[in-house]
Amino acid sequence: MYLIVSMKKLVLLLLLILPISCSQKEPSTQETTQAQSVSSEYEDITTSEFNAEYSSTDPNVVILDVRTDREFEAGYIPNAFQLDFMSPDFKTEVAKLDTSKTYVVYCQSGRRSSAASKIMTQELGFKDVKNLDGGYSTWVKSE
Repeated sequence: MYLIVSMKKLVLLLLLILPISCSQKEPSTQETTQAQSVSSEYEDITTSEFNAEYSSTDPNVVILDVRTDREFEAGYIPNAFQLDFMSPDFKTEVAKLDTSKTYVVYCQSGRRSSAASKIMTQELGFKDVKNLDGGYSTWVKSE
């Protein structure tokens, strides 16, 4: 008797849940494409990759140093442009940059540049962002 009552409850529960789970709308192709374009990702690159592919003076590549003014003054990668990640205006200033260019972002060790790269790609719509893995300290050792 107990088994029959439990089976009836299980069947009733399935009948209630099944229509709800089956009626959820699949996202349209346009919605999927929009979600993918908004959530683009940056790419971590090694110092070797940076030196081989991005250290030239290509006008479509911007080397972005996100360290403090003091760190930048102590040494930087040639042709780097500096915007302090810790500045309250960082996001506003980065948003003014050309989103169609390739950006190689670095800091001292890679932590701030990783966070900056994430903001650039996921919040501000930058398409091609590379994070220099290990940052300036790794780059200096490779020179």
